[in-house]
Amino acid sequence: MKDYTILGRVVSGLGIAYDKDAGVACATEMGYTYALTTFQNIYTIIAKFSLVDQDNRKPNDLNLRGLVSAVKKVASAKANGNVVTITFKTALTANGKSKNVISSIPEVINWFHMNGYSNCAEETLEPADTKVFINRGVIHFYTEEVANQMLTERAVEQAAAPVVVENYALGTAFALGGVIVGAILIVIVGQLGYISLLGGVVMGFLILTAYQKGAGKLSKIGIVICFVLMLIGVYYANKFDFALTVTRIFHQEGYTNVRMMDAFGVLPEMMEKGIIDSADYYVMFAFQCVAAIGGAISPLVTLLQKNKAASITRILG
Repeated sequence: MKDYTILGRVVSGLGIAYDKDAGVACATEMGYTYALTTFQNIYTIIAKFSLVDQDNRKPNDLNLRGLVSAVKKVASAKANGNVVTITFKTALTANGKSKNVISSIPEVINWFHMNGYSNCAEETLEPADTKVFINRGVIHFYTEEVANQMLTERAVEQAAAPVVVENYALGTAFALGGVIVGAILIVIVGQLGYISLLGGVVMGFLILTAYQKGAGKLSKIGIVICFVLMLIGVYYANKFDFALTVTRIFHQEGYTNVRMMDAFGVLPEMMEKGIIDSADYYVMFAFQCVAAIGGAISPLVTLLQKNKAASITRILG
């Protein structure tokens, strides 16, 4: 099946190798090995090169300004040691973003060639042919010999590593903190008159990351636990939101002795008597659930991709 993500479009346009599990594409052109991957989200593509200049010195940001000026679709070029990370200018559509990358790569390589930069190995910082090596999701540029050595060492390490057992109880305890923070945010934004998609995003992200931290890993069962906790959090947040609104109305009518917890306890009775429109209550609850679940999908996908990438150690090319 054709990959319509931005990275998938770039891979198709350039005709290069692509490891979907690692989320990294790579190729060697004119003696320069490069890797393409996403940065923080699936909508931003970055390119990485391992380079030294003609005097075997590491690149620096000042010199790389020339690259940004020369290649119009490049937004920035930053050096971290010998590794240069390049970001590309954005566009309104996925197709436009991918075209920016596709058109820029040959120009970037040509600029490096014309300005005396050579492909280099990370382990020696000397000009050499390299392979893209992924170690727990981190991109490296090693010679083939070193890459094979690292792969063997990682295999031995994985064989000796203890199996991580998911701690459901501790994960749930950690996730409850995310429920509380997200519910408070939903109530605050609700009191301002809005349905809190932001609250859902925050709640989803905090619950999932907190659960994984406490449990040690995130399995399908863990995901179910997180979503159940999220729905419970949304239920009570919605109820508190309505209770605060009812309390404020009572105070405006002169019943200043009514407390929020009093209103919270009598909400079902008030709906039965028609004082509160039950349809409004449940519609708002449904909207909050959709907002929370929708807001949690992106952090969940990102977290699962990160977990998957972090488990990968392999030579890509």
